Amino acid sequence: MMPGFEAFLEAAFWSAATATGFAVLFHVPHRSLPLVALLGALGYCLRVAWLAHGGSIVPGTLLASCSIGVGSMVLSYFIHSPAVVYSMPAVIPMVPGTYAYKTMIGLMQIADNGATLDVLIKTVNNGLITGFILVVLAIGVSIPNLLLRGRSIREIRWLSAKKSDSPPV
Repeated sequence: MMPGFEAFLEAAFWSAATATGFAVLFHVPHRSLPLVALLGALGYCLRVAWLAHGGSIVPGTLLASCSIGVGSMVLSYFIHSPAVVYSMPAVIPMVPGTYAYKTMIGLMQIADNGATLDVLIKTVNNGLITGFILVVLAIGVSIPNLLLRGRSIREIRWLSAKKSDSPPV
């Protein structure tokens, strides 16, 4: 295997483990834990693939959180659980902890040593990235609910056709 692919699989494993850990913390039913792990790994791997192809982290996070939101809506239809059971633990591995940490370290440096231009620019940049990632995580998970506007996922024709309906032509 290629070293890049090994790193990709390792990221998928750890994001699935993180999603599962938070699902246990949130008291998600045991039968849903593998699906939460799958959604967490899928979302994180989509973001990593976006970044590997030269994309920025904010749109990659939006793509990944939208896929988690849509996946959780579909899973909620088939498993008969609320979509939030699958979506919230699955997006937690994408919370920008490193950027938030660097922002706080920069703020402490500014408070201790005064504001040098380099430290100030890095701190503001990391703070803005942290904020934008948190906003797109919330937007991406909410998009399926916003698009359906209170309708049920059961009303989507391609997902569940009635027995009396003829197949689409």
